[in-house]
Amino acid sequence: MKDFLAFLKSKLFLRNLIYLFTGALTLFMILLFYLNIYTHHGRSILVPDFSELPVDDAKKIIRQQHLRFDILDSIYVATSDPGVIIDQYPRAGASVKKNRRIYFTINANSPEQMLMPDLVGITLREARARINVAGLKLGKLSYRYSIAKNVVLEQQLDGTIINPGDTLVKGSEIDLILGKGLSDEKTMVPDLIGLTFDQAVNKASDAFFTINTSIPDETVESNSDIKPFIFRHHPPHKESILVPLGTQITVWVTTDSMKLPEFSGELSNDQAWDETNNVNDGETIEDDSYDYDDPE
Repeated sequence: MKDFLAFLKSKLFLRNLIYLFTGALTLFMILLFYLNIYTHHGRSILVPDFSELPVDDAKKIIRQQHLRFDILDSIYVATSDPGVIIDQYPRAGASVKKNRRIYFTINANSPEQMLMPDLVGITLREARARINVAGLKLGKLSYRYSIAKNVVLEQQLDGTIINPGDTLVKGSEIDLILGKGLSDEKTMVPDLIGLTFDQAVNKASDAFFTINTSIPDETVESNSDIKPFIFRHHPPHKESILVPLGTQITVWVTTDSMKLPEFSGELSNDQAWDETNNVNDGETIEDDSYDYDDPE
């Protein structure tokens, strides 16, 4: 024990301790210097905006900026040229390090093709689910006298009957001919006020109606990040107004919640309908395009 304590007090131990500390400090400085070089500490590159550029042009900029890239996906946008970049990550203006990989989504040369499912003989609810799964959209609903009430009789695209397995462009609108029973049935339009357009389409189709026109107000374009909702529709939701199944509904959309009747203090949807059409209580509404019935 005495020999060990004497060794700790010796010049040899002190000299070795200094050598060890100096070596560790030198190794740390070399490692720190290497990390600064490897990570380009304190240096960054602003990501350029590659939107609407062909991939070949983007490659040149990528090389000049000492970056790398991968094509992550391709989708079809009809308003853009084939092969151009329509999305990127990181976004333009972001600060990145040298050799950072930029991920691109490019515009496909042609729209994605989907197969038409077989909808004939099933209910509207099931048909709508199959249409969504197939990457298509539900179009207009028409009704024909048939004992098979609310069952698909025909599936059409632009007025032409389409068969199961036909190839269609993704997002095509499929029009359906449905059975309406053996009587000329009419019903009340559902209340769509406060719903988004997609929600309204689903609710309308569940009640066997279609939405044919969406009219935005001035707030929709100025608030593009906010999903608009319906503040008025025609025909309106009113017990005294019955319309044929399949009637097409026009909706007005906004992003201003104050336009909802309960907030704005303005006319309700029903009152606005009466005022617009000069209808007084107890009068029958006549409209050849919709063939309304007023049970009052």
